[in-house]
Amino acid sequence: MTNESNPPVQKYMRAAGVCKTYQIAKSTLWNWVATREDFPKPIKAGPRVTLFDAVAIEKFIAGSAA
Repeated sequence: MTNESNPPVQKYMRAAGVCKTYQIAKSTLWNWVATREDFPKPIKAGPRVTLFDAVAIEKFIAGSAA
């Protein structure tokens, strides 16, 4: 029996982790943040910590490839 009432767990990653996981350059990541309205916006977790929603980025990349 599957439990579909629980939403998927969001995994947050720092910029370096996003770049490594999705094999993109840091400049590409920050360019998408600055210029693409449909790209998931980062979350400021502290003065020197910015996090990205990995699930949303994966959906963005999958949608761009389609």
